[in-house]
Amino acid sequence: MKQARPTKTPLAEPTGACTPTGVDMAIDVADAKAGDTNVATFELTSLDTVACTLSITPSTLVVKVTSGSDTVWSSDDCPDALFAKQIVVRADPASHYQFTWNGKRSSDGCQPVVGEITPGGYWVEAALIGGEPHKAYFDLT
Repeated sequence: MKQARPTKTPLAEPTGACTPTGVDMAIDVADAKAGDTNVATFELTSLDTVACTLSITPSTLVVKVTSGSDTVWSSDDCPDALFAKQIVVRADPASHYQFTWNGKRSSDGCQPVVGEITPGGYWVEAALIGGEPHKAYFDLT
């Protein structure tokens, strides 16, 4: 006797644009190394609807890398580092957006800054404009 194949439940279709306060974000930075390009993965889930569309651009998302009170890198300095992307954000499963940090200090206009970033503890902080800030600690080895 043939067994019926389980059917996949289709993913929810977006019902409109996401609101900044209607998106939850968890941040993960894995295997960060001083002097290297490092990637932060933002896990996004919808809090308000089963699915919505989120437009990520430098005018909708702010990202910082900090150490204590020192802002090491900021998307305000280097907006082109934020890859523009349309994402369908669902309540389940989560959607993902990756931000790549060049491992260097930023300055106004994204001009090069003399000095190496040293190993130690850092934070990635991110917020959708109008939403709550989220942050994650990582060790730069």
